[in-house]
Amino acid sequence: MTIKKPMKTAAAAPAQVGGVTIAGRLQLGTSDVAKSPAAGGKASTVAVVAGLIALAVAGILTYVLWQHWEFLMPA
Repeated sequence: MTIKKPMKTAAAAPAQVGGVTIAGRLQLGTSDVAKSPAAGGKASTVAVVAGLIALAVAGILTYVLWQHWEFLMPA
């Protein structure tokens, strides 16, 4: 897979061209707040619910392992 993207270089001294090219690649695009979706959308709710379920599963597994360890300690 080849990505063809034209490279823009500044007409500066040869020592500065490399730095300008790298800085140009690392620029973050600015986005308008009006165009971005709301922060409290459906995806956030799904992520919070999935996180709570994962936390509950981790707690249950910890409890089961602790009970198993308690069972095996007298042996």
